[in-house]
Amino acid sequence: MLCFHGRFSLGNSLFTLSPQEFRMTFRKLPVAIAGVLASSLTLSYWCLPPIAQAQALPTVEGNQRPPAPPRTPPVNTTRPGGGLNPQDLACNPLNEDLQALIPIDNPVLTATAYPTFLFYVPFSAEEVQFGEFSLLPWPGEESHHYQTRFRLPTSPGIVSVTIPELPTHALAEDQTYRWYFQLYCQAGDGIHPDLTLRGAVQRVALTSDRSQQIQSASPAIWYDALARVAQRLQTAPDDSQLQTQWQTLLQLIDAEDAQTASFAGPVRPLAE
Repeated sequence: MLCFHGRFSLGNSLFTLSPQEFRMTFRKLPVAIAGVLASSLTLSYWCLPPIAQAQALPTVEGNQRPPAPPRTPPVNTTRPGGGLNPQDLACNPLNEDLQALIPIDNPVLTATAYPTFLFYVPFSAEEVQFGEFSLLPWPGEESHHYQTRFRLPTSPGIVSVTIPELPTHALAEDQTYRWYFQLYCQAGDGIHPDLTLRGAVQRVALTSDRSQQIQSASPAIWYDALARVAQRLQTAPDDSQLQTQWQTLLQLIDAEDAQTASFAGPVRPLAE
C-alpha cells in the first residue's frame, strides 16, 4: 500500500508525522493512554489501496504484447544474392542466372504429399562440389522434415528435387514448409554454402477443381502444374501445346533463361 505524509491535531496543537512515525509513537504508549489519544486525533494523511496504486502506476511491460506471427512466409529468394554480388562467388560467371522456378510471393501451393521442386542451374556437376536441399516446417523451422545432400546432373539445365515417397517425408495438408537449395562450389571451402535459394511450399487438399487446374497448367497449384508440364515435355518435346504452357508459366516468373534450357534431370543423392 502506498501512503503519503500528512498532519494530525490534538487540541490546539498541530503535529506532522509520517505514517511510520505515527505507528512507532503509539507503540511506546500504554494501551489506555493510546486509546484516549487516538479518539482525540484528527488525521490528514491518506493511503492508496492496492488497486488504486496499481492503476496510478502502470508499467510499460504490463501493457506490451508479443507481435502476432506472420500469416505467410517472407518472399521467396529465387535468385542468389541478398546484398552480395553473385559475380564474386565461387562457381562461375553465370551464378546470377541460377533460379528457383517459383513465384516470388507466397503462398505457392502443391496438392501432393511428395512435390517436385524445379531449378534452373547454369553450370555442370564439375563446377560444384555438392548441394543440399532442406525442408522445414514453418513457422519455427526448428527441425528438418527432409534433408538431402546431392550432386548435380552432368549437364547444365533444369534440375529437379523430389521428396521421396516415404511416410515420414509426406507433407501434411494445410501445413507450410520452407525449403533451402544450397550449392557448395569447387573453389569454396566446402563448409559454407556459396549459393543459396529459399522458398516456401504449402500443401492443400486435392479437390476436383484443383485437379483440373493442374491438368490445364494453371499457376494456382504452381508446383504440381509446372512439374507435370516439365515431365510431359521430356517425353513429348515437340508438343506445341506443352511448349506454350511451359513458356507461359516461366514468363510469369521472369525465367527467360529457363525457357530454352534442356532438362538435365534429377539431382543425385549422395550416399549417407
